[in-house]
Amino acid sequence: MKRIIYLDNAATTPIRKEVFLAMKSYWAENFGNPGSITKIGLEARQAVEAARKIIAESIFRRPTEIIFTSGGTEANNFAIKGLAFAHPEKKHLITTKIEHDCVMNSCKWLQTKGYDVTYLNVDKEGFVSPEDLEKAIRKDTLLFSCIHGNNEIGTI
Repeated sequence: MKRIIYLDNAATTPIRKEVFLAMKSYWAENFGNPGSITKIGLEARQAVEAARKIIAESIFRRPTEIIFTSGGTEANNFAIKGLAFAHPEKKHLITTKIEHDCVMNSCKWLQTKGYDVTYLNVDKEGFVSPEDLEKAIRKDTLLFSCIHGNNEIGTI
C-alpha cells in the first residue's frame, strides 16, 4: 500500500472524525442556507447559532463575539480591515516582511487608502527584533500583525 506523507498542515488539515460525523448531515441532507427563511434554512441557522454558543462558552466569550469565516484569508482581511475601519484615527500598522500574502495584501490595500505601514525585517531564523518593534510603534499605531507559525520557514 502506498503511504502519503502530508507536510502542508499549515495550509489545510484533515478534520477530526468527531467533526466529520457531527457535520455529515449538514453536507448531505440538512444543507439549508442559514440566511434563508425556508424551513431547512432556519434549521441550518439554529445549528450555526448552537455551534456559536458552544464555542463562545468554551472560551468564556459571548456568542456575538464569535464570527465564522471561510478560512484564514477571509479572517485576516476581516480583522485587519475591520480594525482599520473601526478606528479611522489610527493610521499606522506594523507587520513583517515575511507575512502571509493575505496580511500583506490587506496592508498594501490600506496603504492605498492613506494608511502608513511599517514592514519590519526579520533575522535569518524569521524572528522580529523586539527593539525594532518598539522603535516602530507610534501614537497612531493601530496594529502589529505577526504570523504565529510561518507557513514557509516554520518559525513559531
